[in-house]
Amino acid sequence: MLDTILYFLHLSGLALWLGSTVLLVILLLSVRRHLTEGNGKPVFLLSMKAVKRFVNFAALIVLVSGATLVQRLGFTHSEKPLWLSLMEQAGGMTVLLFIIVMTWMSNRAAKKLAGSQGAGEFAKLVGRYSIALSMFALATLTVVFVVSMRLV
Repeated sequence: MLDTILYFLHLSGLALWLGSTVLLVILLLSVRRHLTEGNGKPVFLLSMKAVKRFVNFAALIVLVSGATLVQRLGFTHSEKPLWLSLMEQAGGMTVLLFIIVMTWMSNRAAKKLAGSQGAGEFAKLVGRYSIALSMFALATLTVVFVVSMRLV
């Protein structure tokens, strides 16, 4: 029963994390292309708050439930299939780096937005933030693909 709940939490957290990340990338690219700093700044601030509160929490659920599931499988290090080791190590590293890097980038961008900046600097901030989100989404999809296909 506990394994079922953990598996549900893991897949739900993964869906929320990945879906939110992709949605925010699309939103931020739209902000970057179509809005000025005055119109786009509230949307960008809201996006950063969503990452720090909601998306990081979903990523943390994926990390904790995944680590617990792997632990409950009872494999020793030498008995683990390679795809499971990859999921544990690459997936765990992706989640941890996402939480650390995106929180740092959110705090840094909020400080830069507090000061007066031109439209060009605002576009660079939004661009960097959306690129970072895109890279983490791609890394997550790569881990999910390899694990689901059990390629390695």
